[in-house]
Amino acid sequence: MIWFTFASILSSGLTLQTPYGVLDATPETYQPPAVRPFEPPSDFGREQAEGDAAETQHRRKLTQPVVVGAYVGSYETSPTDAEAAYDQGVAQAEINMDRRAGSLDGRWRVADANGRPILSLALTDLGGGRTIEGAWRRLEAGAAPKEVGVAGPASTDGDTKVIPAAGGELRLRAASGGWTGVLVQGGRSRPVTLSRGG
Repeated sequence: MIWFTFASILSSGLTLQTPYGVLDATPETYQPPAVRPFEPPSDFGREQAEGDAAETQHRRKLTQPVVVGAYVGSYETSPTDAEAAYDQGVAQAEINMDRRAGSLDGRWRVADANGRPILSLALTDLGGGRTIEGAWRRLEAGAAPKEVGVAGPASTDGDTKVIPAAGGELRLRAASGGWTGVLVQGGRSRPVTLSRGG
C-alpha cells in the first residue's frame, strides 16, 4: 500500500514548495549518455609495448622517503603507459561531452549595463532540445549571502531563451562570447549580459 502510494506520487511528478515559489519537479526519464564515459577494453594495460615504446624508461618507483630538496620538478614517479593512456581517454571523453553540450551549459555571471554583477547562474544544457535548468545565486551588493534558488526550466520564444530565475525571468539572445538580454522582475526590465564564470 505504501509502495503503491509512493510510486503513484513519483509517476505523477513532484511539486515542491520553496521560499521562491512552487517548483514542479517532474523527473526526466533516464537516457544513456550520448557520449559514454571512457571505458577501457578488457585487455587495457596488459598489452605489450611495441617499437620505440618498448625502450621507454620510467623513473624508478620510490622505495623510501625522499626529502623535498631531492625532487626536481615532480613529486611522483613517471606515469606508466597504461596510466597515461587512461588519463588521455578520460580527458577525451570529457572533451567529447563538452562538444555535445548546449550553448547555455556551464557557469555564468549576469551583469547589468554598467558591468556590475547581479546573479551567478549554474545551468545544465544537455543539448538536443532537452530541458535547460539549474540554480542562481544573487551577487548584488547588500544581497543576503545565501539568497539562492532554482533557475528554469527554460523555454524558447523564437530566438530568445526564457529562464525563470530570481523571482522573475531572464530573456536572452546569443551574442559573441555570451548572451545578452533583459532581466524582468516585478514588471521592471533591465538590460543584462551573461559571460562565462560565476
